[in-house]
Amino acid sequence: MSLHPARFGLRTRLLALVLVPAVLLAAIGGTAALRQYHTAETLSEINDEVEVLSELTALRRALLGARAPIELEVRATALGIDRDTALQLLEIKDLQTEDLGDVAARLEALPLDARPFTTGQVDRVRTASAKGADVALIDQFDRLDALARERWDRRLADLRDQVVTSGSSSLNNRLDDLEASTRAGSAAGAMVTKLADYWFGIVADNGRAGPARTAIAVASQQFDQAMAELAGSADPAVAATAERILASEPGTPFEAAVDDAVAARPAEPLQDGVDVEQVAATFSSSFELFGPLLDVMESRTARIQATASALAEQAERTAMLSMLGLIASLVVLLVISLAVAASLDQPLSRLIAGMRRVGEGDLDMRPLPVDGPTEFAEATAAFNDVVANLNRLEGKVDALANGGLDDPRLEEPLPGALGESMQLSIETLSHSIADRDALQARLAHQATHDALTLLPNRPGFLEALDRAIARSSRADTPLAVLFLDLDGFKAVNDTFGHQTGDDVLCEIARRLDDEARAGDFCARLGGDEFVVIAENVAGVEGATSLARRVSQRIAEPFAVGPAGLMHTALGVSIGIAVRQADDTPLAILARADEAAYRAKRAKTTVEIAGT
Repeated sequence: MSLHPARFGLRTRLLALVLVPAVLLAAIGGTAALRQYHTAETLSEINDEVEVLSELTALRRALLGARAPIELEVRATALGIDRDTALQLLEIKDLQTEDLGDVAARLEALPLDARPFTTGQVDRVRTASAKGADVALIDQFDRLDALARERWDRRLADLRDQVVTSGSSSLNNRLDDLEASTRAGSAAGAMVTKLADYWFGIVADNGRAGPARTAIAVASQQFDQAMAELAGSADPAVAATAERILASEPGTPFEAAVDDAVAARPAEPLQDGVDVEQVAATFSSSFELFGPLLDVMESRTARIQATASALAEQAERTAMLSMLGLIASLVVLLVISLAVAASLDQPLSRLIAGMRRVGEGDLDMRPLPVDGPTEFAEATAAFNDVVANLNRLEGKVDALANGGLDDPRLEEPLPGALGESMQLSIETLSHSIADRDALQARLAHQATHDALTLLPNRPGFLEALDRAIARSSRADTPLAVLFLDLDGFKAVNDTFGHQTGDDVLCEIARRLDDEARAGDFCARLGGDEFVVIAENVAGVEGATSLARRVSQRIAEPFAVGPAGLMHTALGVSIGIAVRQADDTPLAILARADEAAYRAKRAKTTVEIAGT
C-alpha cells in the first residue's frame, strides 16, 4: 500500500513538531532526575563509610578485650595484688584471656584500604603474649590501638567531607555527636590506662610517672571538652546522657585520683603502702564512664546510617517520580500533537519550520503570526511563549551554571503560565544552591574556628602549621611556635563566673592579635591555651622578644566584676619551639607544650624547647 504524498509530508512535519519539545523536556527533566540520583549515590557512600567506622570501632573493642587481662595482670603484680584478688575487688566474676584471633578476624572483615595494621603485626603481639605479660607487651597494644585510632580519625574526616557535600544538616549534627562521644571515650580510656601507668611508675620508680601524668592532664581536658559538646547537643537524648555522666563523675575516687595526678599531689592509695581496696574502688568508678559513652557512639552510628538510608531512598523516589513525570509529559505531548496534526496540514508548515529553527538552536527568531484556525492560533501563541521562555531560560541556566546567583537575568520574569511555573522552579533551584553554598561555607568555618574567640581552633591551627612548615622548608627560613598557658585564669572563673571568664578569653585573643606581627597566625587550642605561629622570625631571639611582648600585654589588668569596676591580672607561661629538620606539626607543638609546662613549673615566663 502506497502513502499519499500530503499524508507523508504531514507525518514528517509532525515528527519535527513532537521531537523538539520532547528533547527540551527530556533535557530539563533528565537533569533533575540525574541530580537526585547523584544525591542518592552520595548518601549511599556515606552509609558505607559509617559501616566501615562501625567495623573499626569493633576492632578497637576487640583490642581492648585482648589487652584487658594482660593489663590487669601486669598492673596488679606491680602493685602487689594477685590477679584473683584484683578480679574480686573490681567485682568482675571472670576475665578470660581473649585470643587475638578475634582481633585478626575483625581486621580481615575490614576493606584493605581501611585496615590500620597487618595480621603479621597481630601475630607478633600473639607471640610476645605467649612468652608472658609485661609492660613491653602493653606498649605493643598501645601501638596497635594508636594505629587503629589514627585510621578511625582519617575515615571520620572523609565522612565529614561527604556529609558537607550532601548538604544535610541533620547528618552533620549526628556526626558532631558521634565525633564528640568518640573523643570522650578515647579520652576516658586514656585517663584509665595512663592513671595505671602513673601509679605503676611511682611504685616501680621507672621514670614513666612524669609522662603519664602529662598524658592524664591532656586526656582530662579532652574529656571535659568533648562532654561539654555532648551536653550542648541538639539531640535531647544525647544531651541528657552527657548531663547524667557529668553529674555522676564529681566526688568519685577516679575523679579524685585524676585530680591528684594532674595537680602532682601524692597518690592517696600509695601513701602508706598500697591500699588495694582504694585502688579497686578507683578503677571500678572509672568503668561507669564507658557504658553510656559506648551507647551514645552506637546510637549515633545507627542514626547516621538510618538518616542516610532514608534520605537516599527519598532521593531515589524523587528521581523515579521525575522520570515518570517526564515520560507522562512526553506521552501527553505526543497525543496532543497527533490530535492537532490530524485536523491541520498546510497551516502546520509555518509552525514546523519555526520548530526546526528552534531545534537548530535559533532562539532569536521573531514570533510567528497568530492566525488561522482557533486551534492553530492557540498552538502558535503557545509556541511563541515557549520560544520566549526558552530564550530567557537559556540565560538563566547559563547564570546558574556559572554560579551567578546575583545575575539580573535570574530576576527577569518568564511570560505566560508556563513561564510562571518555570520561573518558580528556577527560583527554587537558585535558593537551594544558595542555601547549600551557605551551609558548606558555614560548616567549613565552624570546623576550623573557635566559637568563643573567633580565632582558629586546633584543627585550623594544625592545617596552618602544616602549610607554614612546608613554606619554611622550601625557603629555608626560620619558624617558631609559641605555646601560651594562662596563669590564674581558674581564679577568675571561680570568683566572677564563667561569663566573665569568657570575656577575659576574648580580651586575651584581642591582645594576642594586637601584639602579633603582621603575618603571624594566632589560634586557641581550647581552655586557656593559645598558640602563635611566627614565620620568618629572627631565630630564638626574635621569638623570645615576641613572647615577652605578648606576656607584658597579657599581664595588663582586666576590668571585671559588676560594671567592670574591679580589676584583676593574669600571668602566662610561654613555651617556644623552633622548627627543626623533618618536624611535623604535632612534633613541634608537643615541644612547645612541654616548654610551656616547664615554664609554668619553674614559674618563669618563657622557656625554649630543646632539640
